[in-house]
Amino acid sequence: MFRYFILSFFMLIFSAGFSCFGQAAAIRDYVGLISQTFHPGVVSYMEQIKANLEKKGNTAAVKGIDIYLKGETGTGFVYVANNGKNYILTNYHVISQAYALSVSFEKPDGERTIFSDLSIIAADEDMDIALLAFAGEQKPFTQGLTFLDRPVQEGDDVFSAGFPGLGTAMVWQFGRGMVSNASVRIPDGDDSGKMLGPFIQHTAQVDPGNSGGPLLARVEGVPAGYAVAGINTLSARFRQAANFSIPLSQVQSFLDASLNASSENNLSRLNTRVASFIEGLNERKAVFPHIAPYLSNSCIGENAEYALFELFEKAPLTTFNVIAELFSYSPVTGMSCAVAWTIENALRSKAGKISITAAPPIPADNGTYIVDFNANGKIIKSEWVNEYGKWRIRTFGNFAAGDQSLLDKKKKTIIDNERLAISPDIRISANFVYLIDSGPAFGAELKVHTSKYLAGGFQGYFGEDYKQIEFLFGLYIPIAAGKVAFTPFADSAFGTMFVPRIDTWGDMDPDFFFGASIKGGLMFTTAAVPGLYLQMAYQRNFYTDNANEPLYKNLILCGVGYAF
Repeated sequence: MFRYFILSFFMLIFSAGFSCFGQAAAIRDYVGLISQTFHPGVVSYMEQIKANLEKKGNTAAVKGIDIYLKGETGTGFVYVANNGKNYILTNYHVISQAYALSVSFEKPDGERTIFSDLSIIAADEDMDIALLAFAGEQKPFTQGLTFLDRPVQEGDDVFSAGFPGLGTAMVWQFGRGMVSNASVRIPDGDDSGKMLGPFIQHTAQVDPGNSGGPLLARVEGVPAGYAVAGINTLSARFRQAANFSIPLSQVQSFLDASLNASSENNLSRLNTRVASFIEGLNERKAVFPHIAPYLSNSCIGENAEYALFELFEKAPLTTFNVIAELFSYSPVTGMSCAVAWTIENALRSKAGKISITAAPPIPADNGTYIVDFNANGKIIKSEWVNEYGKWRIRTFGNFAAGDQSLLDKKKKTIIDNERLAISPDIRISANFVYLIDSGPAFGAELKVHTSKYLAGGFQGYFGEDYKQIEFLFGLYIPIAAGKVAFTPFADSAFGTMFVPRIDTWGDMDPDFFFGASIKGGLMFTTAAVPGLYLQMAYQRNFYTDNANEPLYKNLILCGVGYAF
Protein backbone atom coordinates (compact mmCIF):
# COMPACT_ATOMS: atom_id res chain seq x y z
CA MET A 1 0.00 0.00 0.00
CA PHE A 2 2.77 2.39 0.96
CA ARG A 3 4.72 1.49 -2.20
CA TYR A 4 1.61 2.14 -4.26
CA PHE A 5 1.20 5.55 -2.56
CA ILE A 6 4.83 6.49 -3.30
CA LEU A 7 4.51 5.38 -6.93
CA SER A 8 1.28 7.37 -7.33
CA PHE A 9 2.90 10.41 -5.76
CA PHE A 10 5.83 10.42 -8.19
CA MET A 11 3.54 9.76 -11.15
CA LEU A 12 1.49 12.79 -10.09
CA ILE A 13 4.58 14.99 -9.91
CA PHE A 14 5.77 13.73 -13.29
CA SER A 15 2.42 14.29 -14.94
CA ALA A 16 2.15 17.80 -13.45
CA GLY A 17 5.62 18.68 -14.66
CA PHE A 18 4.89 17.19 -18.09
CA SER A 19 1.66 19.17 -18.27
CA CYS A 20 3.46 22.38 -17.40
CA PHE A 21 6.11 21.64 -20.02
CA GLY A 22 3.47 20.89 -22.59
CA GLN A 23 1.69 24.15 -21.86
CA ALA A 24 4.93 26.13 -22.03
CA ALA A 25 5.77 24.47 -25.34
CA ALA A 26 2.30 25.35 -26.64
CA ILE A 27 3.04 29.03 -25.97
CA ARG A 28 5.39 28.82 -28.97
CA ASP A 29 2.32 28.42 -31.17
CA TYR A 30 1.24 31.96 -30.29
CA VAL A 31 4.52 33.83 -29.66
CA GLY A 32 6.65 34.68 -32.71
CA LEU A 33 9.90 36.30 -33.76
CA ILE A 34 9.42 39.65 -35.51
CA SER A 35 11.79 40.35 -38.41
CA GLN A 36 11.97 43.58 -40.36
CA THR A 37 13.26 44.56 -43.78
CA PHE A 38 14.72 48.02 -44.01
CA HIS A 39 13.96 50.57 -46.72
CA PRO A 40 15.88 49.73 -49.96
CA GLY A 41 17.82 53.00 -49.61
CA VAL A 42 19.02 51.95 -46.15
CA VAL A 43 19.99 48.49 -47.38
CA SER A 44 21.83 49.91 -50.41
CA TYR A 45 23.87 52.29 -48.26
CA MET A 46 24.72 49.59 -45.72
CA GLU A 47 25.80 47.27 -48.55
CA GLN A 48 28.17 49.99 -49.78
CA ILE A 49 29.70 50.26 -46.31
CA LYS A 50 29.92 46.48 -46.15
CA ALA A 51 31.75 46.32 -49.50
CA ASN A 52 34.29 48.91 -48.35
CA LEU A 53 34.86 47.03 -45.10
CA GLU A 54 35.34 43.77 -47.01
CA LYS A 55 38.05 45.40 -49.13
CA LYS A 56 39.81 46.44 -45.92
CA GLY A 57 39.46 42.93 -44.45
CA ASN A 58 37.31 44.03 -41.50
CA THR A 59 35.38 40.77 -41.18
CA ALA A 60 33.96 41.55 -37.73
CA ALA A 61 32.26 44.73 -38.95
CA VAL A 62 31.01 42.94 -42.09
CA LYS A 63 29.45 40.26 -39.92
CA GLY A 64 27.85 42.95 -37.75
CA ILE A 65 26.22 44.53 -40.82
CA ASP A 66 24.93 41.14 -41.96
CA ILE A 67 23.35 40.58 -38.55
CA TYR A 68 21.85 44.07 -38.55
CA LEU A 69 20.36 43.69 -42.04
CA LYS A 70 18.91 40.34 -41.04
CA GLY A 71 16.45 42.49 -39.12
CA GLU A 72 15.47 40.15 -36.29
CA THR A 73 14.36 42.73 -33.79
CA GLY A 74 11.97 41.38 -31.18
CA THR A 75 8.91 39.39 -30.25
CA GLY A 76 5.19 39.54 -30.91
CA PHE A 77 2.17 37.41 -30.06
CA VAL A 78 -1.15 36.46 -31.61
CA TYR A 79 -4.31 38.37 -30.79
CA VAL A 80 -7.62 37.28 -32.32
CA ALA A 81 -10.42 39.84 -32.14
CA ASN A 82 -14.05 38.97 -31.43
CA ASN A 83 -14.81 39.09 -35.17
CA GLY A 84 -12.13 36.47 -35.84
CA LYS A 85 -9.58 38.82 -37.41
CA ASN A 86 -5.95 37.87 -36.69
CA TYR A 87 -3.37 40.34 -35.40
CA ILE A 88 0.10 40.45 -33.87
CA LEU A 89 0.74 42.64 -30.82
CA THR A 90 4.26 43.91 -30.17
CA ASN A 91 6.22 47.00 -29.09
CA TYR A 92 6.37 50.08 -31.28
CA HIS A 93 10.15 50.23 -31.03
CA VAL A 94 10.37 46.70 -32.47
CA ILE A 95 8.81 47.81 -35.78
CA SER A 96 9.59 51.55 -35.84
CA GLN A 97 12.31 51.30 -38.51
CA ALA A 98 10.66 48.66 -40.69
CA TYR A 99 9.89 48.93 -44.39
CA ALA A 100 8.42 45.40 -44.43
CA LEU A 101 7.69 42.93 -41.63
CA SER A 102 7.36 39.19 -41.06
CA VAL A 103 6.73 36.94 -38.09
CA SER A 104 7.89 33.35 -37.61
CA PHE A 105 6.67 30.73 -35.17
CA GLU A 106 9.13 28.04 -34.12
CA LYS A 107 8.36 24.49 -32.96
CA PRO A 108 10.55 22.80 -30.30
CA ASP A 109 12.17 20.74 -33.10
CA GLY A 110 13.25 23.94 -34.89
CA GLU A 111 10.61 23.87 -37.64
CA ARG A 112 9.42 27.39 -38.48
CA THR A 113 6.26 28.81 -39.99
CA ILE A 114 6.78 32.26 -41.49
CA PHE A 115 4.15 34.88 -42.34
CA SER A 116 5.46 37.72 -44.51
CA ASP A 117 4.21 41.15 -45.59
CA LEU A 118 2.58 42.06 -42.29
CA SER A 119 0.93 45.46 -42.31
CA ILE A 120 1.00 47.94 -39.46
CA ILE A 121 -2.58 48.74 -38.47
CA ALA A 122 -1.76 51.13 -35.66
CA ALA A 123 1.09 52.15 -33.40
CA ASP A 124 1.46 54.33 -30.34
CA GLU A 125 4.96 55.67 -29.85
CA ASP A 126 4.26 56.92 -26.33
CA MET A 127 2.71 53.65 -25.12
CA ASP A 128 5.27 51.65 -27.14
CA ILE A 129 2.60 49.37 -28.62
CA ALA A 130 2.01 48.33 -32.24
CA LEU A 131 -0.72 46.25 -33.88
CA LEU A 132 0.11 44.24 -37.02
CA ALA A 133 -2.22 42.44 -39.42
CA PHE A 134 -1.56 39.41 -41.63
CA ALA A 135 -1.25 39.93 -45.39
CA GLY A 136 -4.48 39.66 -47.34
CA GLU A 137 -6.50 39.45 -44.11
CA GLN A 138 -5.27 35.90 -43.56
CA LYS A 139 -6.70 34.10 -40.54
CA PRO A 140 -4.20 31.35 -39.74
CA PHE A 141 -5.32 31.26 -36.09
CA THR A 142 -8.75 30.36 -34.77
CA GLN A 143 -7.76 31.65 -31.35
CA GLY A 144 -5.00 33.72 -29.83
CA LEU A 145 -3.68 34.21 -26.34
CA THR A 146 -6.36 35.07 -23.79
CA PHE A 147 -6.17 38.32 -21.82
CA LEU A 148 -6.06 38.00 -18.05
CA ASP A 149 -9.39 39.04 -16.54
CA ARG A 150 -7.86 40.78 -13.52
CA PRO A 151 -4.90 43.04 -12.69
CA VAL A 152 -1.81 41.26 -11.40
CA GLN A 153 -0.89 41.61 -7.75
CA GLU A 154 2.52 41.94 -6.13
CA GLY A 155 3.86 38.48 -5.42
CA ASP A 156 2.02 36.84 -8.33
CA ASP A 157 3.98 34.35 -10.40
CA VAL A 158 4.48 35.60 -13.97
CA PHE A 159 6.23 34.28 -17.06
CA SER A 160 8.03 35.90 -20.00
CA ALA A 161 8.16 34.43 -23.49
CA GLY A 162 10.16 35.59 -26.46
CA PHE A 163 13.26 35.42 -28.62
CA PRO A 164 16.22 37.19 -26.99
CA GLY A 165 19.57 37.22 -28.76
CA LEU A 166 22.18 34.58 -28.01
CA GLY A 167 25.37 35.24 -29.95
CA THR A 168 24.24 35.95 -33.50
CA ALA A 169 20.91 34.10 -33.22
CA MET A 170 17.54 34.88 -31.66
CA VAL A 171 16.67 31.95 -29.39
CA TRP A 172 13.39 30.98 -27.72
CA GLN A 173 13.24 31.68 -23.99
CA PHE A 174 10.49 31.01 -21.46
CA GLY A 175 11.25 32.58 -18.10
CA ARG A 176 9.64 32.64 -14.68
CA GLY A 177 9.51 35.35 -12.04
CA MET A 178 7.20 37.30 -9.80
CA VAL A 179 5.55 40.71 -9.73
CA SER A 180 7.65 43.03 -7.56
CA ASN A 181 5.60 46.19 -8.14
CA ALA A 182 2.17 46.02 -9.74
CA SER A 183 2.07 49.72 -10.71
CA VAL A 184 5.36 51.58 -10.92
CA ARG A 185 6.29 54.86 -12.61
CA ILE A 186 9.86 55.51 -13.71
CA PRO A 187 11.73 58.73 -14.65
CA ASP A 188 11.86 59.65 -18.32
CA GLY A 189 15.63 60.03 -18.11
CA ASP A 190 15.88 63.44 -19.81
CA ASP A 191 16.02 65.55 -16.62
CA SER A 192 12.55 66.91 -17.37
CA GLY A 193 11.04 65.36 -14.25
CA LYS A 194 8.48 63.55 -16.43
CA MET A 195 7.46 60.10 -15.21
CA LEU A 196 6.63 57.18 -17.48
CA GLY A 197 4.13 54.46 -16.74
CA PRO A 198 2.53 52.92 -14.94
CA PHE A 199 4.34 49.63 -15.64
CA ILE A 200 4.29 46.19 -14.09
CA GLN A 201 7.70 45.55 -12.55
CA HIS A 202 8.63 41.88 -12.39
CA THR A 203 11.59 39.48 -12.23
CA ALA A 204 10.85 37.13 -15.15
CA GLN A 205 13.75 37.19 -17.63
CA VAL A 206 13.62 40.03 -20.16
CA ASP A 207 16.67 40.33 -22.42
CA PRO A 208 17.22 42.22 -25.70
CA GLY A 209 14.86 40.53 -28.15
CA ASN A 210 12.13 39.86 -25.57
CA SER A 211 10.63 43.26 -26.35
CA GLY A 212 7.04 42.95 -27.54
CA GLY A 213 6.56 39.51 -26.02
CA PRO A 214 3.79 38.73 -23.55
CA LEU A 215 3.97 38.79 -19.77
CA LEU A 216 1.91 35.73 -18.80
CA ALA A 217 0.07 34.40 -15.78
CA ARG A 218 -0.91 30.75 -15.43
CA VAL A 219 -4.65 30.22 -15.89
CA GLU A 220 -6.49 26.92 -16.24
CA GLY A 221 -8.79 26.30 -19.17
CA VAL A 222 -7.35 28.87 -21.64
CA PRO A 223 -5.19 28.30 -24.74
CA ALA A 224 -1.72 27.05 -23.73
CA GLY A 225 -2.69 27.42 -20.06
CA TYR A 226 -1.53 31.04 -19.80
CA ALA A 227 -3.19 34.45 -20.11
CA VAL A 228 -1.60 37.77 -21.09
CA ALA A 229 -1.03 40.19 -18.22
CA GLY A 230 0.99 42.76 -20.18
CA ILE A 231 3.57 43.36 -22.90
CA ASN A 232 7.26 43.28 -21.98
CA THR A 233 8.95 46.48 -23.03
CA LEU A 234 12.21 47.24 -21.17
CA SER A 235 14.66 46.37 -18.40
CA ALA A 236 16.29 48.65 -15.86
CA ARG A 237 20.02 49.27 -16.15
CA PHE A 238 22.17 48.72 -13.07
CA ARG A 239 19.29 46.89 -11.38
CA GLN A 240 19.04 43.14 -10.98
CA ALA A 241 15.86 41.53 -12.37
CA ALA A 242 13.95 44.81 -12.66
CA ASN A 243 11.93 44.31 -15.83
CA PHE A 244 8.90 46.28 -16.97
CA SER A 245 5.72 45.44 -18.83
CA ILE A 246 2.89 47.55 -20.22
CA PRO A 247 -0.22 46.73 -18.18
CA LEU A 248 -3.10 44.98 -19.89
CA SER A 249 -5.41 47.94 -19.21
CA GLN A 250 -3.29 50.14 -21.48
CA VAL A 251 -3.07 47.41 -24.11
CA GLN A 252 -6.85 47.09 -24.14
CA SER A 253 -7.30 50.86 -24.43
CA PHE A 254 -4.90 50.91 -27.37
CA LEU A 255 -6.78 48.08 -29.09
CA ASP A 256 -10.16 49.74 -28.57
CA ALA A 257 -8.89 53.02 -30.01
CA SER A 258 -7.06 51.37 -32.91
CA LEU A 259 -9.75 48.95 -34.06
CA ASN A 260 -12.55 51.49 -33.73
CA ALA A 261 -10.67 54.48 -35.13
CA SER A 262 -12.33 56.63 -37.77
CA SER A 263 -10.63 58.77 -40.41
CA GLU A 264 -12.87 61.78 -39.81
CA ASN A 265 -10.46 63.57 -37.51
CA ASN A 266 -7.38 62.93 -39.69
CA LEU A 267 -6.97 66.62 -40.54
CA SER A 268 -7.32 67.61 -36.90
CA ARG A 269 -4.57 65.15 -35.93
CA LEU A 270 -2.35 66.48 -38.71
CA ASN A 271 -2.78 70.09 -37.52
CA THR A 272 -1.89 69.00 -33.99
CA ARG A 273 1.15 67.15 -35.29
CA VAL A 274 2.39 70.11 -37.35
CA ALA A 275 1.92 72.44 -34.38
CA SER A 276 3.95 70.05 -32.21
CA PHE A 277 6.65 69.92 -34.88
CA ILE A 278 6.91 73.73 -34.97
CA GLU A 279 6.91 74.03 -31.18
CA GLY A 280 9.95 71.76 -30.88
CA LEU A 281 11.89 73.90 -33.35
CA ASN A 282 11.88 76.85 -30.94
CA GLU A 283 14.63 75.33 -28.79
CA ARG A 284 17.92 77.23 -28.92
CA LYS A 285 19.94 74.01 -28.86
CA ALA A 286 20.24 71.53 -31.74
CA VAL A 287 16.78 70.36 -32.79
CA PHE A 288 17.63 67.44 -35.10
CA PRO A 289 16.76 64.93 -32.30
CA HIS A 290 13.30 66.56 -32.22
CA ILE A 291 12.89 66.43 -36.01
CA ALA A 292 14.01 62.80 -36.47
CA PRO A 293 10.87 61.09 -35.04
CA TYR A 294 8.73 63.15 -37.46
CA LEU A 295 10.41 61.56 -40.51
CA SER A 296 8.77 58.68 -42.35
CA ASN A 297 10.77 55.58 -43.20
CA SER A 298 10.67 56.51 -46.88
CA CYS A 299 12.00 59.99 -46.13
CA ILE A 300 14.89 58.46 -44.19
CA GLY A 301 15.66 55.73 -46.72
CA GLU A 302 15.56 57.98 -49.79
CA ASN A 303 17.61 60.84 -48.32
CA ALA A 304 20.02 59.24 -45.85
CA GLU A 305 23.02 58.82 -48.15
CA TYR A 306 22.88 62.43 -49.38
CA ALA A 307 22.32 63.68 -45.81
CA LEU A 308 25.35 61.77 -44.50
CA PHE A 309 27.53 63.34 -47.21
CA GLU A 310 26.21 66.77 -46.21
CA LEU A 311 26.79 65.99 -42.54
CA PHE A 312 30.40 64.98 -43.18
CA GLU A 313 31.13 68.12 -45.20
CA LYS A 314 29.25 70.82 -43.31
CA ALA A 315 28.20 69.81 -39.79
CA PRO A 316 30.05 71.05 -36.68
CA LEU A 317 32.36 68.41 -35.24
CA THR A 318 30.26 67.98 -32.08
CA THR A 319 27.11 67.31 -34.14
CA PHE A 320 28.98 64.93 -36.43
CA ASN A 321 30.35 62.98 -33.46
CA VAL A 322 26.91 62.67 -31.83
CA ILE A 323 25.27 61.35 -35.00
CA ALA A 324 28.23 59.07 -35.76
CA GLU A 325 27.86 57.51 -32.31
CA LEU A 326 24.12 57.01 -32.90
CA PHE A 327 24.91 55.45 -36.28
CA SER A 328 27.32 52.96 -34.71
CA TYR A 329 24.59 51.87 -32.28
CA SER A 330 21.72 51.85 -34.80
CA PRO A 331 22.43 52.83 -38.43
CA VAL A 332 18.81 53.76 -39.16
CA THR A 333 18.72 56.01 -36.08
CA GLY A 334 21.91 57.69 -37.25
CA MET A 335 20.50 58.08 -40.75
CA SER A 336 17.27 59.62 -39.45
CA CYS A 337 19.26 62.14 -37.41
CA ALA A 338 21.44 62.97 -40.43
CA VAL A 339 18.35 63.72 -42.55
CA ALA A 340 16.90 65.69 -39.62
CA TRP A 341 20.12 67.71 -39.43
CA THR A 342 19.88 68.68 -43.12
CA ILE A 343 16.35 69.95 -42.43
CA GLU A 344 17.49 71.87 -39.35
CA ASN A 345 20.42 73.34 -41.28
CA ALA A 346 18.07 74.56 -44.04
CA LEU A 347 15.65 76.08 -41.54
CA ARG A 348 18.24 78.13 -39.65
CA SER A 349 19.04 81.66 -40.70
CA LYS A 350 22.61 82.89 -41.03
CA ALA A 351 22.28 84.12 -37.44
CA GLY A 352 21.38 80.58 -36.37
CA LYS A 353 17.72 81.27 -35.56
CA ILE A 354 14.63 79.37 -36.71
CA SER A 355 11.55 81.52 -37.25
CA ILE A 356 8.84 79.33 -38.77
CA THR A 357 5.12 79.25 -39.42
CA ALA A 358 2.93 76.84 -41.37
CA ALA A 359 0.12 77.32 -43.86
CA PRO A 360 -3.03 75.17 -43.54
CA PRO A 361 -2.53 71.62 -44.90
CA ILE A 362 -3.74 70.98 -48.47
CA PRO A 363 -4.90 67.43 -49.38
CA ALA A 364 -3.08 65.67 -52.23
CA ASP A 365 -4.42 62.97 -54.54
CA ASN A 366 -2.48 60.12 -52.93
CA GLY A 367 -3.87 60.57 -49.41
CA THR A 368 -1.00 62.77 -48.29
CA TYR A 369 -1.14 66.44 -47.33
CA ILE A 370 1.03 69.34 -48.48
CA VAL A 371 2.15 71.78 -45.78
CA ASP A 372 4.02 74.95 -46.77
CA PHE A 373 6.36 76.36 -44.12
CA ASN A 374 7.61 79.93 -44.00
CA ALA A 375 11.10 79.62 -42.51
CA ASN A 376 12.84 82.96 -42.02
CA GLY A 377 10.92 84.38 -44.98
CA LYS A 378 11.64 81.41 -47.26
CA ILE A 379 8.80 79.10 -48.35
CA ILE A 380 9.60 75.39 -47.98
CA LYS A 381 7.11 72.81 -49.25
CA SER A 382 6.64 69.56 -47.33
CA GLU A 383 4.55 66.43 -47.82
CA TRP A 384 3.07 64.55 -44.85
CA VAL A 385 1.96 60.92 -44.88
CA ASN A 386 0.00 58.91 -42.31
CA GLU A 387 2.43 56.21 -41.21
CA TYR A 388 1.49 53.75 -38.44
CA GLY A 389 -1.34 56.02 -37.37
CA LYS A 390 0.85 59.12 -37.03
CA TRP A 391 1.50 61.91 -39.50
CA ARG A 392 5.12 62.03 -40.62
CA ILE A 393 7.18 63.97 -43.13
CA ARG A 394 7.47 62.29 -46.53
CA THR A 395 9.41 65.09 -48.23
CA PHE A 396 10.77 68.42 -47.02
CA GLY A 397 12.02 70.99 -49.51
CA ASN A 398 14.24 69.87 -52.39
CA PHE A 399 17.01 68.66 -50.07
CA ALA A 400 14.91 65.93 -48.39
CA ALA A 401 12.74 64.90 -51.33
CA GLY A 402 14.52 61.76 -52.46
CA ASP A 403 15.99 63.66 -55.40
CA GLN A 404 18.46 61.20 -56.92
CA SER A 405 20.05 63.95 -59.01
CA LEU A 406 21.29 65.68 -55.85
CA LEU A 407 22.95 62.46 -54.71
CA ASP A 408 24.37 61.77 -58.16
CA LYS A 409 25.82 65.28 -58.29
CA LYS A 410 27.29 64.84 -54.80
CA LYS A 411 28.85 61.50 -55.74
CA LYS A 412 30.24 62.93 -58.98
CA THR A 413 31.78 65.80 -57.04
CA ILE A 414 33.36 63.36 -54.59
CA ILE A 415 34.73 61.20 -57.42
CA ASP A 416 36.08 64.25 -59.25
CA ASN A 417 37.67 65.53 -56.04
CA GLU A 418 39.29 62.15 -55.43
CA ARG A 419 40.68 62.18 -58.96
CA LEU A 420 41.80 65.77 -58.48
CA ALA A 421 43.51 64.75 -55.22
CA ILE A 422 42.76 68.11 -53.61
CA SER A 423 42.67 66.48 -50.16
CA PRO A 424 45.59 64.03 -50.28
CA ASP A 425 47.48 62.37 -47.48
CA ILE A 426 50.93 62.91 -48.98
CA ARG A 427 52.44 65.11 -51.71
CA ILE A 428 55.85 64.72 -53.32
CA SER A 429 57.26 67.06 -55.97
CA ALA A 430 60.34 67.89 -57.97
CA ASN A 431 60.95 71.52 -58.88
CA PHE A 432 63.10 73.71 -61.07
CA VAL A 433 64.27 76.59 -58.89
CA TYR A 434 65.74 79.87 -60.05
CA LEU A 435 67.67 81.84 -57.44
CA ILE A 436 67.48 85.44 -58.55
CA ASP A 437 70.76 86.14 -56.74
CA SER A 438 72.62 83.16 -58.15
CA GLY A 439 71.07 80.95 -60.80
CA PRO A 440 69.28 77.64 -61.29
CA ALA A 441 68.89 74.82 -58.77
CA PHE A 442 66.99 71.62 -58.25
CA GLY A 443 64.24 71.37 -55.60
CA ALA A 444 62.32 68.54 -53.92
CA GLU A 445 59.44 68.51 -51.43
CA LEU A 446 57.62 66.03 -49.20
CA LYS A 447 54.37 67.22 -47.57
CA VAL A 448 52.12 65.25 -45.23
CA HIS A 449 48.58 66.61 -44.86
CA THR A 450 47.12 66.67 -41.38
CA SER A 451 43.80 67.94 -42.78
CA LYS A 452 42.29 69.21 -46.01
CA TYR A 453 43.85 72.65 -45.41
CA LEU A 454 47.03 72.00 -43.41
CA ALA A 455 50.25 70.13 -44.14
CA GLY A 456 53.78 69.81 -42.85
CA GLY A 457 56.96 68.35 -44.29
CA PHE A 458 60.40 69.08 -45.74
CA GLN A 459 61.79 70.95 -48.72
CA GLY A 460 65.28 71.11 -50.14
CA TYR A 461 67.04 73.15 -52.82
CA PHE A 462 70.34 72.06 -54.32
CA GLY A 463 72.35 74.48 -56.47
CA GLU A 464 75.90 74.55 -57.70
CA ASP A 465 77.19 76.68 -54.86
CA TYR A 466 74.56 76.26 -52.17
CA LYS A 467 72.15 73.86 -50.46
CA GLN A 468 69.05 74.71 -48.40
CA ILE A 469 67.05 72.18 -46.32
CA GLU A 470 63.99 73.25 -44.32
CA PHE A 471 61.06 71.99 -42.33
CA LEU A 472 57.81 73.59 -43.55
CA PHE A 473 54.24 74.05 -42.43
CA GLY A 474 51.61 75.29 -44.85
CA LEU A 475 48.04 76.37 -45.50
CA TYR A 476 46.18 75.08 -48.57
CA ILE A 477 42.83 76.23 -49.97
CA PRO A 478 41.63 73.83 -52.70
CA ILE A 479 39.11 75.26 -55.17
CA ALA A 480 37.51 72.61 -57.39
CA ALA A 481 35.98 73.66 -60.71
CA GLY A 482 34.65 70.52 -62.36
CA LYS A 483 37.54 68.43 -63.64
CA VAL A 484 40.22 70.93 -62.69
CA ALA A 485 41.23 72.45 -59.37
CA PHE A 486 43.37 75.36 -58.22
CA THR A 487 45.00 75.36 -54.81
CA PRO A 488 46.51 78.62 -53.55
CA PHE A 489 49.00 77.85 -50.79
CA ALA A 490 51.32 79.55 -48.35
CA ASP A 491 54.24 77.89 -46.51
CA SER A 492 56.39 79.05 -43.67
CA ALA A 493 59.69 77.22 -43.15
CA PHE A 494 62.82 77.20 -41.08
CA GLY A 495 66.05 75.29 -41.52
CA THR A 496 69.63 75.57 -42.62
CA MET A 497 71.52 76.86 -45.67
CA PHE A 498 74.95 75.62 -46.76
CA VAL A 499 77.06 78.21 -48.65
CA PRO A 500 80.68 77.47 -49.61
CA ARG A 501 83.07 80.39 -48.94
CA ILE A 502 86.74 80.99 -49.78
CA ASP A 503 88.83 81.46 -46.63
CA THR A 504 91.90 83.67 -46.24
CA TRP A 505 94.19 80.88 -47.55
CA GLY A 506 92.10 80.49 -50.71
CA ASP A 507 90.46 77.23 -49.69
CA MET A 508 86.72 76.45 -49.85
CA ASP A 509 85.26 76.65 -46.37
CA PRO A 510 81.58 75.57 -45.94
CA ASP A 511 79.39 77.93 -43.91
CA PHE A 512 76.07 76.93 -42.37
CA PHE A 513 73.38 79.48 -41.69
CA PHE A 514 70.09 79.03 -39.85
CA GLY A 515 67.03 81.02 -40.79
CA ALA A 516 63.45 81.04 -42.08
CA SER A 517 61.51 81.57 -45.27
CA ILE A 518 57.99 82.13 -46.53
CA LYS A 519 56.54 80.90 -49.79
CA GLY A 520 53.31 81.49 -51.67
CA GLY A 521 52.07 79.93 -54.87
CA LEU A 522 49.44 78.06 -56.82
CA MET A 523 48.92 74.38 -57.59
CA PHE A 524 46.97 73.15 -60.60
CA THR A 525 45.49 69.65 -60.84
CA THR A 526 43.32 67.90 -63.39
CA ALA A 527 41.12 64.82 -63.12
CA ALA A 528 42.46 63.63 -66.49
CA VAL A 529 45.64 62.51 -64.73
CA PRO A 530 44.61 61.69 -61.13
CA GLY A 531 47.15 62.74 -58.53
CA LEU A 532 49.39 64.74 -60.85
CA TYR A 533 49.77 68.45 -60.14
CA LEU A 534 51.79 71.41 -61.34
CA GLN A 535 52.90 74.23 -59.11
CA MET A 536 54.44 77.66 -59.33
CA ALA A 537 55.60 79.68 -56.35
CA TYR A 538 57.70 82.56 -55.12
CA GLN A 539 59.82 82.20 -51.96
CA ARG A 540 61.49 84.82 -49.82
CA ASN A 541 64.39 83.74 -47.61
CA PHE A 542 65.38 85.42 -44.36
CA TYR A 543 68.91 84.08 -44.02
CA THR A 544 71.87 86.44 -43.33
CA ASP A 545 75.60 86.01 -42.91
CA ASN A 546 77.64 87.38 -40.02
CA ALA A 547 77.61 90.82 -41.60
CA ASN A 548 73.80 90.68 -41.72
CA GLU A 549 73.89 90.51 -45.50
CA PRO A 550 70.93 88.62 -46.99
CA LEU A 551 71.71 85.28 -48.63
CA TYR A 552 69.88 84.11 -51.74
CA LYS A 553 66.79 85.88 -50.63
CA ASN A 554 64.53 85.49 -53.69
CA LEU A 555 63.54 82.18 -55.29
CA ILE A 556 61.10 81.36 -58.07
CA LEU A 557 60.17 77.77 -58.64
CA CYS A 558 58.00 75.67 -60.89
CA GLY A 559 57.55 71.94 -60.63
CA VAL A 560 55.54 68.80 -60.99
CA GLY A 561 54.27 66.57 -58.18
CA TYR A 562 52.11 63.63 -57.30
CA ALA A 563 49.51 63.45 -54.53
CA PHE A 564 48.57 60.20 -52.77
